Amino acid sequence: MSVPLAETYEVTAYSVGDDFTPSHGITASGARVREGLTAACPPEIPFGTRVHIAGVGERVCLDRGGAIKGRRLDVYIADRSEALRFGRRKLEVEIIERGTIE
Repeated sequence: MSVPLAETYEVTAYSVGDDFTPSHGITASGARVREGLTAACPPEIPFGTRVHIAGVGERVCLDRGGAIKGRRLDVYIADRSEALRFGRRKLEVEIIERGTIE
């Protein structure tokens, strides 16, 4: 059995902000954002893929974003000020299980 390799990604946080309405918070996959679960991943990583982000934990690729290309990920953090504090970090990311949702 091969051991998955971790790669360095630029990881930022996002929030739906203070102007939350029911239409906000719906991901590109159609799921609702959830703190501790939702990640926005580049198109080459299918929806449903589980990733482990060093210092953050496990997340599931459920969203996309215009700036999410290559080795970039966003993690959803509900509190806007916490998301801003998270900032931009270079972290090791390991794909645990590839999703199958296109």
